[in-house]
Amino acid sequence: MSLILVQMDAGDFARRRAPTIASYARAITTFRGLTVAEAEAEAERDLASQLPQGPATPGQLLRTALVGGTEVGWIWVSLPGTTVPGSAWISSVEVDPPFRGRGHAGAIVTAAENELIGGGVRGVGLNVFGDNDTARRLYDRLGYRVTARQYFRPLTRLPAGEEAGVPAGERIELAPMADYERRIAALVADYAQDLVEQQGLWHGEAEARAARMLGGLLQRGVRTEGMILRTVVAAGVPVGWVWAALPAPPRSGMGWLHAIEIDPPFRSRGYGSAAIAAVEAELARRGVPRIGLNVHGGNVGARRLYERLDYRLLAQQMAKDLPGL
Repeated sequence: MSLILVQMDAGDFARRRAPTIASYARAITTFRGLTVAEAEAEAERDLASQLPQGPATPGQLLRTALVGGTEVGWIWVSLPGTTVPGSAWISSVEVDPPFRGRGHAGAIVTAAENELIGGGVRGVGLNVFGDNDTARRLYDRLGYRVTARQYFRPLTRLPAGEEAGVPAGERIELAPMADYERRIAALVADYAQDLVEQQGLWHGEAEARAARMLGGLLQRGVRTEGMILRTVVAAGVPVGWVWAALPAPPRSGMGWLHAIEIDPPFRSRGYGSAAIAAVEAELARRGVPRIGLNVHGGNVGARRLYERLDYRLLAQQMAKDLPGL
């Protein structure tokens, strides 16, 4: 029997609501560095914010999956402009336990894609948490590509300086930032290009959005509270820069490495690894329990570097282009 999707009603949503909150809370405990209680409260707020009218919320598709009249699971898809500007977003997909292992998850996603295609939507994305190997394999099989990955590493018992095993010729120091405007301008351009590639934005819109995002995070430039902006110096010579952040919502228990850049003439000398170790040590001294970071989906070199430094996959975002009718 073929699987079909039907509009979820208020009763079904009420029944699904509590398990959805619990599942999401378990996932973001690590992803956002929260306690269980904090994660549950955050999950409750997120769901209430995104679905204020339940299945009748404009811009949100909530569908129950049926096989031969039997309910086997459900899917929640956010239409373009709600979560991602130019793409739909699969916010949740679930197969009920008695029906797992029968190919229903793939059939649910495919049915949702067909509905999106019928509505003129040209792309869809999603998030997969790091420990969900089954979901990653499913989306690989369905033709989704990785657009970004997040990694994290605990900072407990972290050695620093010479004890970190950094060879003497590769040791660096983090000095007060001296060329903020130039570095941020280059970062805006890089982030804008990521938006063009990941979300299909035109360059003007991407540059404006990148500038707004970075301006919001760095409202007072190098003096922005909670931000660590440093020049990477080796043997008295500036060789790059780093930008890290102390824990803050929505990642209240996790520091974040926003950017690290070693200038081209100084690459392949170990300065990148040394700068990361220095940032980790500074965060650890401030009592930060873990650090996270983002890697563009196509940046194989960065991914290999962080995996070599014992960073673990936290989550990844994937996307798929949908054909037109």
